[in-house]
Amino acid sequence: MVAASAERSWPAAHWRAILVAIALVGLGYTIVRFAFGIGAIANINQAYPWGWWIGFGVLSMIAFGSTGFTMALIVDIFGVQRYAPLLKPAILIGLLFYTGYAIILMIELGRPWMGWLIFLSWSPTSALFEVAWCATLYTTCLFVEFGRVVTKHYGWMLIWKMLGWIYLPVVILGVSLSHIHQMSLGTLLTIVPLKVDPRWWSELLPPLFLVSAYSAGLAIITIEHVLTTHLTRRKPRLDLLAGLARGQVVLLSIYLVLRVADVAYRGVADAAFQLDWLSFSLWVEIVAGFLVPLVLFSLPEVRESRWGLLAAASLVAGGVLLNRLNVAVVSMEVKHWQTYFPSVGEVMTTLGVVAAGILVFAWAVRNLPIHSEPPLDDAEGAP
Repeated sequence: MVAASAERSWPAAHWRAILVAIALVGLGYTIVRFAFGIGAIANINQAYPWGWWIGFGVLSMIAFGSTGFTMALIVDIFGVQRYAPLLKPAILIGLLFYTGYAIILMIELGRPWMGWLIFLSWSPTSALFEVAWCATLYTTCLFVEFGRVVTKHYGWMLIWKMLGWIYLPVVILGVSLSHIHQMSLGTLLTIVPLKVDPRWWSELLPPLFLVSAYSAGLAIITIEHVLTTHLTRRKPRLDLLAGLARGQVVLLSIYLVLRVADVAYRGVADAAFQLDWLSFSLWVEIVAGFLVPLVLFSLPEVRESRWGLLAAASLVAGGVLLNRLNVAVVSMEVKHWQTYFPSVGEVMTTLGVVAAGILVFAWAVRNLPIHSEPPLDDAEGAP
């Protein structure tokens, strides 16, 4: 029994070593950035001030962080308590993604010790100001929400009770803030119609960002549940994941209808069929990231298979990631001699933050009551 347990632990140890190595490399690049300036590790320039850090580190990570507010909306506000087993990991995932987004943004902007100025530089008509305020406040809400798990586990009952008194108002505030800044990220791009390629620019970017964020949130919690229950040998709640899959069918259908109708209404359908790199990226995003998973989630055999659900959810997550990169980076029209391609430093700093987040999540799963599913052997009656 001991030998078998040790044998199973080796792959986990190897993965932890890889994640630690990636996090340390990212930390090294971060130190270089603050020691020698942003130009030492990044390829962004005057023509392309937005790059990988914005497309992945901000727009995509905030979309993936919608896992928290999506499940809080379902469980705490709509009162669908059958999905409560997915709430704790969803809140933790949201907290880690939003914290990671803030770290990456500070790496890009520099001078993180001046971040408090956003609370003094009042500019309520600015979409970027609204995103900064709402994301900061929502991250605070996530700390409060997950704080109940930590305080109860360690027996800090007075703090746990105090957090309980404000829990529901905080959830309502957090969900409201999330809706606002998810849409405001789309608003940021609607104000530059001459810079975003017409295949992506639209006045509907705010609602499109919100709907795709919902899909991303459900996809991330599906991926987490399948992988975590598999690695920790717990029985997956396929009944709950199947319900989320049916919700995905609705969300993906709404997204695709809005997207196709918008392209037809604006008269830019011809551009989508041009034989160029942008059209190729567009069709990969639409077909692989939204249409194929819509079909997969519609199939009963996929909804009954954890690996089928994992594959479909991964396609959604990849589609949302490619959409954010396409809108904020790939489709940017810059009539300038400069070009842009993300540097190793840009990519490794973001991967380092992601790796650190995975390590924190793995620690939390091992040491906190994040998952309540029974062990797989016990559930199947194995000796």
